[in-house]
Amino acid sequence: MRNNSVIAAQSPEALAERVARLNRLAAEPGAEHYLNLEEVDIEAWNLVGDPLCEALFQVLRERKLLAGDIYENARKLQAEGEAAAIAFFADVEAVPAWADFEAMRVGASMACRNPVGMLFGMHGGLPFTYIDPATALVMGGTGRLSRSGDFRRRYWETATGFVGALDVDGMKPGGASWEKWVRIRFLHTMIRMGILRSGRWSLPTAMPIGQVASAATAHIFGPFRVNIIRYFGGAVSREEEDSFALMWRWVARIEGANNQLLGRTHAEQFRLQSRMHQFLYEKSPAAIEMTASVVEGSATMKAFLLPQRMHAAIVRRLLSEEMMQTLPGRDVPGDLGLPVDRPAGIALAALSVALKAVNQVTRIPVVKRLAERHGQRLINHVVERGLDGMKAEYRGTPVAGRPTDQ
Repeated sequence: MRNNSVIAAQSPEALAERVARLNRLAAEPGAEHYLNLEEVDIEAWNLVGDPLCEALFQVLRERKLLAGDIYENARKLQAEGEAAAIAFFADVEAVPAWADFEAMRVGASMACRNPVGMLFGMHGGLPFTYIDPATALVMGGTGRLSRSGDFRRRYWETATGFVGALDVDGMKPGGASWEKWVRIRFLHTMIRMGILRSGRWSLPTAMPIGQVASAATAHIFGPFRVNIIRYFGGAVSREEEDSFALMWRWVARIEGANNQLLGRTHAEQFRLQSRMHQFLYEKSPAAIEMTASVVEGSATMKAFLLPQRMHAAIVRRLLSEEMMQTLPGRDVPGDLGLPVDRPAGIALAALSVALKAVNQVTRIPVVKRLAERHGQRLINHVVERGLDGMKAEYRGTPVAGRPTDQ
């Protein structure tokens, strides 16, 4: 059940005013207006989208510039002096005071030498996002990651962003990997605007792909993924864990999450993420359906070479309380409809122990360097093979039969 222990129950009019105030804040490029953590209005932020990107897309649509390369067209508008484009790029290029690219390097190197943990990250990451019923509804509505959609292509398109984030220099404003995440922000905005335009959004307490959902991914794809890497044998130091977490806080910022929802320190970040996850958490039929799609879709992919019951066991184990960290007392696997399979669980535990034993060799400096170098190549190769020659396009799919990129 959703709750916000800090913000007392108020009238719809009062909530609307709080949301309007935060919409104004979200429209300030690169705004860094921090509050005491208990004062952050998560309930209202959950009803805010991405005003800066939405304003840009309104202009792109009016000028019929959505059919070609949207990023290049947006840059042309910026060069022409279009206010919406100038404001958007001022926001996405603003580096917050807490971001430190040099500090992100050790986390990126750690991920490169742990390709197995990185590749299985989506098994936990996707279902973790489905604890938010709004995210599950969006993912099911677009159809790409559902049983009836093109799971493999959407999976590997998403993976290109995760692989690109390991290129720290490329993640600086203007870099090639940074641009991928800007394009993903465009994708999210196309989907959000398409859903709202369709008139079929059925969750009045949330904005589709809203501020809280965007910000809450920082833990899911940062510290949580580190726990997955450790489970699959990776040796990760505290410095590397903090570095990797910082990287994904920066990704959340590129994606439009307001700095008020992102901690300035690791301790602040964890407290905010815990509050957001606990606020968002709700069991839903859409979440159960989308989690089943992850299990079934993964079992069809050549990269994993495991039977479906092993994929189910992996997802169930990764979503345990100690792995997730931010949802104490919740039976997340049960709420997502994942059955207990003891033989598969035992086999998975044995695999984890074996990988940990093998990975001990990466503590040797020369082996560590080789693993980092060749691990990056392996991850890139797997993603390229997964896309099978197709280009990751990051374009919105039709909503209610109406294209979102026209």
